[in-house]
Amino acid sequence: MPVREITRIDPIQYGKVMAVITAIVLFIEGIILTILFGFLGAVAGIGANAGMNAGMGVAGGLIMTVLLTICGLIFGFIFGALGAWLYNFVAGKIGGIKIELK
Repeated sequence: MPVREITRIDPIQYGKVMAVITAIVLFIEGIILTILFGFLGAVAGIGANAGMNAGMGVAGGLIMTVLLTICGLIFGFIFGALGAWLYNFVAGKIGGIKIELK
C-alpha cells in the first residue's frame, strides 16, 4: 500500500470547511441550550409568569443560537485558515503527515 504525505493544505479552502463544521456544531449546541433555557425559564417562573419566563428563555436562546452560528462561521474560518498556514509552515520544515492509501 502506497504511503503518501500531506505536504500542503490550502488555507482558504480549509478555512471554509472549518467555518461550516464549526457553525453546524454551534448551531446544534445553540438549539440544545435554547430548549434548556426555555425549560429553566418555566421552572424559575413557577406560577403566573411561568409562560412568560419560558418564552423569554426561548427567545434569548434563539438569539444566542444565531449569534453562535455567525461566530462559528467567522472564527471557524479564521482559525482554520491559520491552522492550515501553520501546518504548511511546519510541514515545510519537518515534513508532512504520512498516510497510507488503499
